[in-house]
Amino acid sequence: MTPFLTVLLYLGLSLDLRIPVLAGAFSKPTLWAVPRNVVAISNQVTFFCEGPLEAKEYVLYKEGSPDYPIPTTLIETENKATFSISSVEWYNAGHYWCISTSTNGISEMSDFLELVVTGCYSNKVTLSVISSPVVTSGGLVTLQCVSEQAYNMFILMKEDEKFSLALPSQNIHPKLFGALFTVGPVTPNQRWRFTCYGYYSSTSQLWSVPSNHLELLVSGIRHKPHIWAQPGSVIPSGSPVTIRGKPRALGPTDSNRQQH
Repeated sequence: MTPFLTVLLYLGLSLDLRIPVLAGAFSKPTLWAVPRNVVAISNQVTFFCEGPLEAKEYVLYKEGSPDYPIPTTLIETENKATFSISSVEWYNAGHYWCISTSTNGISEMSDFLELVVTGCYSNKVTLSVISSPVVTSGGLVTLQCVSEQAYNMFILMKEDEKFSLALPSQNIHPKLFGALFTVGPVTPNQRWRFTCYGYYSSTSQLWSVPSNHLELLVSGIRHKPHIWAQPGSVIPSGSPVTIRGKPRALGPTDSNRQQH
């Protein structure tokens, strides 16, 4: 019979007030977030804590928060528990970890999971490419993320995942703050679609609204289409003519676009 998974949610334990761990009890659980650990404000996020089969209880902790529970939903499984926040707020951002317990004792702590909340600042951020968004396969390109707001850090995202380390702000223009990101070498076997965010280093898990999306196009992978006229390219005035074209070969970038 599957044991009932009792889930307790404790918020407010700092790193210096962690629960005691019985060394060697059993392996540490794994913690992750769905859809991801970077979530727009007011959206839902679900934490999954997965431990060994003998786990009977799971506890989720958040670093540095007041000692009160947040609304959660539990889905029972054999060795996994979920903790859902239906509408993420700025104060949900931070570092989380979980532990599991069994008749053998308490597990080690899971690795830390950083939850980032976006949309906390409404000041616009703009992403652009220096030179051209059409890049030769194997080439490098520089992206510029800027804002009139004096964010002191900027970060680049590729398909909603962190693409590079955050960079400190520079004075691009007298009243424009931003950072330059070097991307590449670009290849045609993946999609190069980016956004960026600004934030303050003192609150590094609270990000701005996202920038516009910017997609790089990789050149040199498409064949030139073939076009011709029937019955020919020279015809008498008033005569009918049919223009025909042969589709170009589909390159990897096009395949990726069709799948999205």
